[in-house]
Amino acid sequence: MLSQSFVWQLMLAFKKFFAGYKHSVVYYALQKVVAFISASFRTSIIRNYVVSEKGMQNFYASSLFYRAMQAVFAVFSRCLGSMLRIFEKYAKGGFVHRVMVFAGAKFTYICGAFFVLMLILPHELWNNIYAVAAAFLLFGACLIKFSTDSAKKPAFASLPLSLVVFSISILSAVLISPALFDSIRTALFFIAGLLFMLIVWAGVDDEKSLKVTVTALIAGLFIMCLYAMVQKVIGVEVDPLLTDVITNEGMPGRVYATVGNPNNFAEIIVLIVPFVYALFFSSDTPKKKWGFAAVLLACVAALAMSYSRSGYVAFAISTVVFILIYDWRLILPVICIGILCIPMIPETVINRIFTIGSLEDTSNAYRIYLWDGTIKMAKDYFLSGIGIGTEAFAAVYPNYASNLAAKAPHSHMLYMELLVELGIVGITSFLVYMASMFRKGFAVVKKTNKALQCMIAASISAFCGISFSACVEYIWFYPRVMFVFWIVAGILLCSVKLAKRK
Repeated sequence: MLSQSFVWQLMLAFKKFFAGYKHSVVYYALQKVVAFISASFRTSIIRNYVVSEKGMQNFYASSLFYRAMQAVFAVFSRCLGSMLRIFEKYAKGGFVHRVMVFAGAKFTYICGAFFVLMLILPHELWNNIYAVAAAFLLFGACLIKFSTDSAKKPAFASLPLSLVVFSISILSAVLISPALFDSIRTALFFIAGLLFMLIVWAGVDDEKSLKVTVTALIAGLFIMCLYAMVQKVIGVEVDPLLTDVITNEGMPGRVYATVGNPNNFAEIIVLIVPFVYALFFSSDTPKKKWGFAAVLLACVAALAMSYSRSGYVAFAISTVVFILIYDWRLILPVICIGILCIPMIPETVINRIFTIGSLEDTSNAYRIYLWDGTIKMAKDYFLSGIGIGTEAFAAVYPNYASNLAAKAPHSHMLYMELLVELGIVGITSFLVYMASMFRKGFAVVKKTNKALQCMIAASISAFCGISFSACVEYIWFYPRVMFVFWIVAGILLCSVKLAKRK
C-alpha cells in the first residue's frame, strides 16, 4: 500500500532526479561558477577581514586590562578552589556534597533541562527572573568546574575585545538612563544572555554534550510547535493589534505557542530549525533521519500558522545559507523541492506573503513612521545613547515622533535600537563581535568532522536568518528570544572550540 502511495512515488521521483542531477550539464556549470567565486573570494579584501586573524585581538591579549582581568580571575579561582577543598574535607558524603557532585557530572543535562523548560513554559507562567537566576547558578557551577580542574579553565584571550566593549556599553547605558530601575532590569536580561553563551561555550566539553544541548533546544521547540497546533485546532481569535484585518481579510488568528506573540514564536523557530537540519544530515540511521524530518515538518507547519512575514523570509534565508555551507551542490534540488511545495501552501499564507512591503498594510506603514522618528532621535544621541530599556526609549521617543506613530516601546529594529540605546560604540562592538564569530566558524567549518561542520553551518545560518528578522523587528524585546540568540552563539563558539581541538 505504501509503495503505491503518492508520497512514495514522489520520493522515488526525487531520488531519480538527484541521481541524474549529479551527471547533468547544470551541475557541471554550477561547479565551474562556484569554483570561480571561491577562487575570487580567497584573494578578496572581504575574505581577509572575515577569515583572517586580526592584530587588534593580539594587542588586547597583551594589554594591561586583559592581564588585570586574568589576575583577578586567577585569585578568585584559587580562593574558590581552596574553599571547595575545605568544604569537601569536612562535608564529603553529605547531602550538599552529593548534590554538587551530581550537578558536576550531569551539568550538560541540567542545562538542557532548563533550556527545554524555558521554551515550553506558557507565557502566563513564565518570569524572566527564572532565566536570570538560572544563568548565574549555571555560571557559578562552571566556575566551580574551572576551580577544580585547571584543564577546563576558559581561555579569555579567545573572547574578542568587541565582546568586552559591548558588555561595558551595556553597563554604561544603565548609568545614563532616564529610567534607572527599568534599565537595571533590562541589563540583567542582557547579562543573563551573555552568561548563557559563556556557559555553553565553556561548560560543554565534548561532541556528545554539545549534541545533548542542541537536542534539548530541538525538543523544546518541537513541544512548542505541538502546542501551536493545538491552539490552531482550538482556534485563536484574530488580534487587530497584530494583524491588519483589511489587507489580510480572511486570515485566521495567528498561533503563538508558549511565548504570547506570533512574531517571537517565529523568531525562535528561525533560530533553532537549522539545528534540525544539522542533526538530520549528521544522523547515521534512517530512523533518526525520519524523526528529525517529522520535527522539521511540525516546525514548518507551526511557522506557517504564525503568519509571520519576517519569519517566512528569515526561514528561507537560513535554509539556503545552511545548504550553501554544508553542500552547495544541494541548492538546486532544494529550490526544486520548494517550488513543488508551493501548491500545498494555504491561500491565506500566500496572501500574507504578498503583503510583504505593502504600505497599505498598517503594520508596515507604522514601521516607516516609527523608523523616521527613531532616526531623528539617533542623530542627537548616536554618541552616548539614551540608555537601555523600553522605559528609556518611551521617555525620549515622543520628542521626535510622528503623529502617525506617536508612542512606541521600541524601534521595531534591533540595529536601530542598539544604536539609540547604546550609542555608536555599542552597535559597532556588537556587529564586530558577530563578524568575529562568523570568521571563527568559516575558518574551521571545512577542516573538521561532519557533525561539527553541521553544527557550525546551523549556527551561522541561524544568525543569517534572524539577522533579517532583526531588520524589521526588535527581536530582543521579548527576553526569551534574546536568551535563545545567545545560546546559539555559545553553540557556535563551542563547536569552533571542539573543531580546533581535533
